[in-house]
Amino acid sequence: MMNESIELKECGANPLGLYVVKAGDTAQSVCAAFGVPPALLIAENKLKEFPPAGSMLVLPSAAKIYVVQAGDTLSSVCRKFGISEGEFLRLNGCSYVYPTQRVCVEPRR
Repeated sequence: MMNESIELKECGANPLGLYVVKAGDTAQSVCAAFGVPPALLIAENKLKEFPPAGSMLVLPSAAKIYVVQAGDTLSSVCRKFGISEGEFLRLNGCSYVYPTQRVCVEPRR
């Protein structure tokens, strides 16, 4: 078995994935929730109009992504990157970490 180390790496566009549109969402509400400029969301998804609930949107990203390592805890990851556990929850939608999990450690700009 190879001994591989896990490290912080540069990620390509959209390392966190997709967003499922919910009833009542608007381009503005989605952009505000994720700190994404509307023009980027529109361009990334080639939108002519906002899609209906259940549709998938690609979230453009300018976030830093960290790959959780064995021994990391939620608290240690938050300390390492200077974010609160509340901010971690807002950025990642969860309040836990596990090895190999990719988590956002810096808000999108």
